[in-house]
Amino acid sequence: MKSHIFTIEEKCTGCNKCIAACPVDCANQVYRAYDGSRKVFVDSEYCIACGACLRVCDHQARDYLDDTEEFFEALSSGEEIHVVAAPAAQLHFEELPRLFGWLKSLGVGRCYDVSFGADIATWAYLRAMKERQIPSMIAQPCPSIVNYCERYCPELLEDLAPVQSPLLCLAIYLRRHEGVTGKLAFLSPCIAKSEEIRDANTGGLVQYNVTFAKLQQRMEEEGIDLLQYPALEFDGMPSGIGHVYSRPGGLGETVRVTDKSIWLRQVDSVKLSYPYLCEYLERRKEGKPVPGLVDILNCTGGCNFGTGTRRAVAQDDIDQKTDARKREKEAVQITQAGERIIYAVQEYFDKELCWEDFKRSYSNHKVFLGRFCEENLEDAYRLLYKDTPESRNINCHACGYGSCKKFAQALKWGMNVAESCIDYERNQLKRDWLTSLLNHGGLDEALELSLRRYRMEPYPLSLILMDVDDFKQVNDRFGHDSGDRALKEVAAVISRHMRPGDAAGRWGGDEFMIILPHMGREEAASLAKSIQREILASGVLPGGACFSSSAGVAEAKLGDMTTTFFKRADQALYEAKKFKDKRGH
Repeated sequence: MKSHIFTIEEKCTGCNKCIAACPVDCANQVYRAYDGSRKVFVDSEYCIACGACLRVCDHQARDYLDDTEEFFEALSSGEEIHVVAAPAAQLHFEELPRLFGWLKSLGVGRCYDVSFGADIATWAYLRAMKERQIPSMIAQPCPSIVNYCERYCPELLEDLAPVQSPLLCLAIYLRRHEGVTGKLAFLSPCIAKSEEIRDANTGGLVQYNVTFAKLQQRMEEEGIDLLQYPALEFDGMPSGIGHVYSRPGGLGETVRVTDKSIWLRQVDSVKLSYPYLCEYLERRKEGKPVPGLVDILNCTGGCNFGTGTRRAVAQDDIDQKTDARKREKEAVQITQAGERIIYAVQEYFDKELCWEDFKRSYSNHKVFLGRFCEENLEDAYRLLYKDTPESRNINCHACGYGSCKKFAQALKWGMNVAESCIDYERNQLKRDWLTSLLNHGGLDEALELSLRRYRMEPYPLSLILMDVDDFKQVNDRFGHDSGDRALKEVAAVISRHMRPGDAAGRWGGDEFMIILPHMGREEAASLAKSIQREILASGVLPGGACFSSSAGVAEAKLGDMTTTFFKRADQALYEAKKFKDKRGH
């Protein structure tokens, strides 16, 4: 299934900002396009539709799918459709009543306020907590939060509110108590609502998720002037103060009308919400206190700045309008009777509704891989030339993961490519194109670094220089392709004998260098002989022909410079070849 959020390949630069912004490990995966460039696609199995990547992409390489086009096609074909508008609609459409006028001119039946569904949800939360004696509950008006729990933390499903979202609460009410037939289209600030309305646990009560941004885009493309249409108000019963749900802490505002003692925790934003869920789970497992009700939202600023909005409304304007509407509602909905607060909509719900009609269940959709975990990453580190603890903890963030370990995991799982690592790219400049070992420049740097450490804290440090005997004859007899094969075999044999922290490379031509920290000359000489024996037995030349090699070994001394250390190893190699020449090999 294609993810609701997707990549526009021709615009993607492979900058990895989407990986860095995503709260889950595996949703953004790197691949090579036909031209070899790196691109990042969205894997629907792992994506929770949080929209973080949409906000950070400077190249407009991410877009999303909703039901706007299907909604208008169904309208034009004569389908019976009613609109249910999110509370945030009044903030993003200055002429919302005229928008209703335009939609009804196209065939929409009635237009309802989801704020009323938020009132039902709050009431149902309180009833459920009381009747089921629930000590702690995570509110779930946000489908990205539900997606995360179902896929990554199914242990939290028992903590999610056993009540539908405000949208579905309204839909249930309209179907059961108002007798509304036909399809329902949600005028929505949220991309992830598309997944909610198609969830088997929501009963197929809503058919279309029409986001503000896509609707506004269509209106602009068609040149719609709302001033040409009549201003029409919401149909149905008036809401309480449920419209405040669309801002962080809004749930708490509605709960505290009648329950001022409950411990509430309010969390919003991708950056904070998902780590908090993990923290909440750990606290619960450890028997530590957790809030009575967690009001948690995916988007910074709540649904008013949802993933399906253009986020073009100022926060101060939102608060001013929200508060003004709240005061108007409080004046007619809330009264004091002695010490008792009477909240009109909840009084109505108590008389007419049963909270269990609005129950919600959840499904465990735990993903197979999900989160990066502890495992053997040696092969991935070797591919990245990360042979030392320091090289495995650069954590430069260029790959998007923030740690070399996470990147190595992504590489092992086939979710990324080595070229995404900037350190790997830098190392490539130090690598010999034929053998993949260090090149001359890389060896110079490694030898200087090894000697610097040796001077600070002297320890055995040895150097091996090796070359292929009579390499010109190998080329002349078998051809340069076979000569290259011989050099690659030497490199492969050397690599098999390397420890973490050792360095090896092609010094030039047929000559190789091996740098061996914490190894004395005698042990290094023994290692060189082992490598030579393995090279001699390799038989990689045509017809199984063999070739031999020579080696010179030196051990570092205090006061050594790279030149003096190298010269001793070079002299030892010269003596070894001279000895072979005298013996006639």
